[in-house]
Order: sequence, then C-alpha cells, then structure tokens
Amino acid sequence: MLDKRKIRLMTKLALYEQNEGREDMKISAYYKKDYVSMKMIATFIWTTIGYGCAMLLVLGWGMTGWMEKLTLALIIMLVAVILLGYLALLIITFIITSRISNRKHRDARMRMKRYNHGLLQLMKMYEKENK
Repeated sequence: MLDKRKIRLMTKLALYEQNEGREDMKISAYYKKDYVSMKMIATFIWTTIGYGCAMLLVLGWGMTGWMEKLTLALIIMLVAVILLGYLALLIITFIITSRISNRKHRDARMRMKRYNHGLLQLMKMYEKENK
C-alpha cells in the first residue's frame, strides 16, 4: 500500500534537489572561510577590471582638455585620487561581498541540513517498512 507521508517527503526532497539543491550542494561543499575567500578573490578581480575600464574611459574622454594644463603636481594629485577611489571601492565591495557570501553559505548549509534530515526520515520509513 502507498504511504502518503513517504510520497510527500520524496516529492519534497526531489523538488529541492531540482531547484535550489544543486546550488546548495556546490556551496556547502566548501568551508565557510574558503567559500567567502573565493568570492572575495573574484570580487577583487572584477572590481579591478571594472574600475580600470571606467578610469580609462574617464581619462580618455577628458584627456584632450587636461593635456595643456598637465603638471607634475596635477599628475600626482590625479593618481592619488584614482588610488583612493579604488581603495574605497574595494573596501566597500569587500564588505558587501563578505556579508552576502556569509549569509548565502549559512542559508545553504541550513537548507542542506533540512534536506539531510528529510533523507534520514525517508530511510527510517524504508527500514520500518522492511521490518
């Protein structure tokens, strides 16, 4: 005879596996520190590329007017402003990335614990049925 509780549990577990389970399994395969570090490295790379492209566009666009007035003091000040802006952007993106990554890892681990608990319940139902 079909057990409705077992069928509901199997359906619930299968839906989880198909939807968010794949991503959760990938995330929870890492330790939290490793996952966050990996995301921080990716953030550093993409922030650097994006900031570099933005600065090239801004400097290239305004370079014609600045070439006539360019002095050593202006170059030093321009480089300092660019570097301070880059550092500020990096700090902000690192803070945001670490918070998001920590939360994402924590939530994935919690969902995986519920999934594993459901698998244990299903296994107990099968063992009970076989006895």
